[in-house]
Formats: sequence, C-alpha cells, structure tokens
Amino acid sequence: MRFVSLLPVVLGIFCSTTARADPRLDEKVYSPYVLKGIAELEVRSAQQVGGPTAGDRTTVVEAEYGLNDRLSLAGIAAIERAPGNGSRLAGVGIEAVYYVGQVPKLGVDLGVYGEYKHGLNGNADVVEAKLLLAKNVDRFQGLVNLIVERPLGSRGDGFATYGYAASATWRTTGYLRLGAEAFGNLGSDRKFLGEKGGYVGPQLLWEGHPKGLPFEVDIDAGWLFPFGVDRSDARSQIRLGIGLEKRF
Repeated sequence: MRFVSLLPVVLGIFCSTTARADPRLDEKVYSPYVLKGIAELEVRSAQQVGGPTAGDRTTVVEAEYGLNDRLSLAGIAAIERAPGNGSRLAGVGIEAVYYVGQVPKLGVDLGVYGEYKHGLNGNADVVEAKLLLAKNVDRFQGLVNLIVERPLGSRGDGFATYGYAASATWRTTGYLRLGAEAFGNLGSDRKFLGEKGGYVGPQLLWEGHPKGLPFEVDIDAGWLFPFGVDRSDARSQIRLGIGLEKRF
C-alpha cells in the first residue's frame, strides 16, 4: 500500500504552483495491459464547466485492436469545440500500447505508449509518448501515466511539454469501481516543473456484458475540480467515456 500513501505527496507537489496547466481534455488514464484479439470502439468527451473556459470541449473517437498479448494498435480522431466557434476536427492519428512486463520485487506493471497525430484546422502535428504504470493490490488498482508531448513543424513551438494522468480505484460490487483521477502538467523544456496544476476528482468505472448485446460495455465517468491556479479557469470539468468491446 506504499503506492496509496504516496498519492497525497505527489498531488501536493502538483498543487504547489503558480502557473496555468493544460486541462488535458483529450487525455484518459491508460493501463499498460493489452488483450489479444479484443477490438474496442471508444468515444470519450471532456468539457470545462464555469469560468473563462466554460464550454471548451474535446471529444476523442478511438478504434483499438489487440494484435497479441503485448501490442495493441489504434486509430484516433479528436474533435474540439469552443463556444461561438462550433466543432472542428482537430487531428487524426495512430497510437500503440506495448506491455513490457512487471518490475521485479515492486509488483508494478510497466507499459509504453506512443502516438502520432496529424493536426488539422490550424493545429500542429504532435508526437506523444507515455510511461504507463499499474499497481494492483486486492481490490485496489493504481494507474500512473507520465506524459511527454512535442509539436512538430512550423505550427509548433518546438518545445516538449510534460504531464501526468493518474487514478486510484477500488472494486466495490460486481463490475463497479469507484475512486479518483487527476490530470495536469509538469512544465516544459523551457521550465520543467514550472507549469504545474490540474484537475482532480471522483471517478466511476463500470464494465459488463448486458444481456442480449453481442459486446461488452465500458463506462468511465468523472467530475473533476481544479486546484492551484486552474481555479481561475473553470469551476469544474466533466468527463464521460463509453467503450464497446468484442473478441474476434
């Protein structure tokens, strides 16, 4: 349970900041695990509520397939919406998750994530990499994603940004898990640990196979609240993801 005891310390570091953080509306907390032969279609959306950024929303559509027990590939599309500007396709790309294995003696599962996204409608091309960590203890699961993202081409400023996504959930009854998740920034090449802040709040996860349907349904819902300087940007952030899975 050392993993659990470290979470308040880590979040405390993230909160001691005086700069605006990216709300990371296009992110989710990834696990390092890959399931062979499983195809998944997922739609997830996150939106700012209240404050100057109220109404900003990003929706991601992702189609993923597990090639084997180590590697999955996916195609993605991101749609952004800002009040008064309508919705626009921000980018399309491909992503891969590779399960490396378990770290000896620590019981931490390790994976890596890579993504290339071609920017559209004025957005820069982006490459993104993540280190995916998972710890399971009885009904508890902790996930931590460490993120580095770099824009490419003339539309990007050439500087990489660093961030995190993390969750801690407990299986309660049946297929229901309850807990908390957090998203935020850790700075950039210009000033590492200089642009911290983010959003944290309760999370609900449910997965099951409803009677009569030929696929499994996954639901991921969260209601997050800003901390630090982000409290001036929005009052809260809502997240909802729905996935359909089927084995082939």
